[in-house]
Amino acid sequence: MVVPARAKTTFGEYQAMEETNQIVELVDGEILVTSPSDLHQEAFTRLFLLLGSLLKPGKLRSAPSGLYFDDLNSFEPDIFWIGPQNERCFLRSDGRYWQGAPDLIVEILSPSTSYRDRGVKYKTYERHGVREYWLVDPEARFVEVFSHDGDRFARLGIFQVGEQFTSPILGEAAVEVASLF
Repeated sequence: MVVPARAKTTFGEYQAMEETNQIVELVDGEILVTSPSDLHQEAFTRLFLLLGSLLKPGKLRSAPSGLYFDDLNSFEPDIFWIGPQNERCFLRSDGRYWQGAPDLIVEILSPSTSYRDRGVKYKTYERHGVREYWLVDPEARFVEVFSHDGDRFARLGIFQVGEQFTSPILGEAAVEVASLF
């Protein structure tokens, strides 16, 4: 039996969907809807408050704010920041989607999203030149930090509770991992 290939959804079709407060993403032409757990939301709140206190100039956004990358990929990262000098990322004329690479993207991992956050999203963020990418695991209580070197992501490290890391995006400010969980 031959199963016909499913047609990929385009950004135009995705964009025509009704607005919602749910997290709805276009990932490699597939529409995915996720609902974060309370553990995810706790980590999100701590991260957003920390970044809000450290990143005063620029635009700090959170899901369900959308980022358009190409006709098959439009994501709603948990948190992203566009620095005041960033001319590669702009709000599209529709006022609903940002287009291009922000300076920082933070994804909070969950069992249902980890594969995409480490796979297609990582590759898309790297290809488009996102300057820094954090993967935060609230269950295992660690942060994995990547910095773009101009060609690709370089892992700065995996940091757990009891450790701290410095972030180029944060002007080398030290982040205590314990403060995120």
